[in-house]
Amino acid sequence: MSSFLKFLVSSGDANSSRRHKHPYYPREVVVPNYAPNTLTLPMVLGAFGGAVTLLMVGVVAVGKKVNKRLTWKDAGALAWFTLCGFLHCFFEGYYVLNHATLPSKQDIFAQLWKEYALSDSRYMTSDPFMLCIEALTVLTWGPLSFLAVFAIIKGNTSLRHITQTIVSVGHLYGVALYFGTCFFQEKFRGISYSRPETLYYWVYYAGMNAPWVIVPAILLFQSSKTISQGLSVLNKVKSMKGGDSSASGSSSIYSGKAESIRSFDGSSESKSSSSRKADRESKREPSRDSRDGGKERRDRVEREQASYLRDEGRPESIAESRYEIWEESRADAREQLRKKKPGRRE
Repeated sequence: MSSFLKFLVSSGDANSSRRHKHPYYPREVVVPNYAPNTLTLPMVLGAFGGAVTLLMVGVVAVGKKVNKRLTWKDAGALAWFTLCGFLHCFFEGYYVLNHATLPSKQDIFAQLWKEYALSDSRYMTSDPFMLCIEALTVLTWGPLSFLAVFAIIKGNTSLRHITQTIVSVGHLYGVALYFGTCFFQEKFRGISYSRPETLYYWVYYAGMNAPWVIVPAILLFQSSKTISQGLSVLNKVKSMKGGDSSASGSSSIYSGKAESIRSFDGSSESKSSSSRKADRESKREPSRDSRDGGKERRDRVEREQASYLRDEGRPESIAESRYEIWEESRADAREQLRKKKPGRRE
């Protein structure tokens, strides 16, 4: 009997060891068909890091060749979005496509994911949250990162900062969800997805995700500042255009009043207008209005008014009212020009 019980316990321990034959936490998690990596950690990181570094350096070199005005800050942003585009579209895209068979694969991307999963085992279990957040990253932040690369190289400031703002907000939101779900799982359910060693928790889990908090925050501040400055300049230009239009409007009002004055003069002085015009052109003298304030004009109008009213039966109020209308129009035009002229002080 005792031997039978020992057999049951030993068989149970054997099944448990086979079921938990992986290095991931929590220990009871099931990782189907897990196969340990065949390459050492320096080999995996060296191959991947070297390829990514060459890609970023190459893109920055092309960017400086195409856009001679590329500053070192622009070059840094260009390298960052190149890294993001590559990781989102290819590295994380590989996970989304191969999440079910990832534990058993041995290619370079699979071995990298199995190494990183020591800090977050959800990548080995097809966790629904990880699949959703990674699929969203592959379909949106990856292509938008490459669009930001294109905008920086071409020097398209408006497209660059719009795209940079969207991607940076997406990165901050995704990292907040990523850290938040792990925190609440450990806080309220006592479940930790990371191994307790410093390398896996602080270097892999915290350190490798920290750049997606720091760099997007810096880029978001930069884009917000640039967009704010651009809108400020636009508002100033609009206000200047508004002032010009008001000035032109006042000028047009004055011109219209002056035209009405000239039409009145032409109707009342049709007989002598041609002779006066010839005299002004020959003598090149300023107009009588600017020289004596309109005194001589009033005298002429009075003489013409007297000749116009030879017949005693015609009321003199007709001519007087026409003259008063002309004077009021002229004064009104000058007053409006004085009030609406830009930069004119009272």
